[in-house]
Amino acid sequence: MGVWNTEIKGNDTTLDIYSNFFDKYNNGGNQVWVSNEIKAEFEDYFSDSDDRNNSLFGLALAQWETKSLEPEIYKTVKEIIENGTDLDLWKELGADKKTLNDRKSELENFLKLISTEKPKAKRRVRPKFEFTTNELVKIRTIDGTKEFRINEEFTNGKYIHTSGIMEWSSGGGAGIMYYTGESKSISAKWTDNNNLEIIHEPNLTFDKKEKESFFQGDRVIIKYKTE
Repeated sequence: MGVWNTEIKGNDTTLDIYSNFFDKYNNGGNQVWVSNEIKAEFEDYFSDSDDRNNSLFGLALAQWETKSLEPEIYKTVKEIIENGTDLDLWKELGADKKTLNDRKSELENFLKLISTEKPKAKRRVRPKFEFTTNELVKIRTIDGTKEFRINEEFTNGKYIHTSGIMEWSSGGGAGIMYYTGESKSISAKWTDNNNLEIIHEPNLTFDKKEKESFFQGDRVIIKYKTE
């Protein structure tokens, strides 16, 4: 350990447990279910001699904040702190006297914190979903009656898929094609007001691939060609 951080959440292991607990909790997971998922998902952490204490501290803190602290988890954490097990591990890893004293103080304060029931469970923070698009194609017919667009679509900055949409100026609209694959080469052109060509790179696999589209008697023929 090159840099010592004696705080309870001052290490990656505790933060992994704590953060993943609240990811699931904020998405609506019941506290008991979330705890069981964390124990299974991070089984290696809880069984590893170097990570076990910090894993238990992270889980205990998350459970305490959500008013779901398991008696067995509390008992185990209390024993680790009172028996000096965690400090012994830090000694083996080369912590100096000042660091050990700081860690001891942090552990004692942590035990004092979780030994008193939290008045109210921490509120769930619902994840925010931001939908964004990257426009690849936007072309309108010469007569202005229709427009075809191809967009890459993202949620919270994560790519979802690429979709092609036909829209009529009179109000109609329909999904024409979509595929999964960011930054694929694709373009389109109108050969006339009722014929559309979509040009794409070879071996592009479409999940949807309509060959025609209608709205109020107006028919569009769609052809796909490789570059």
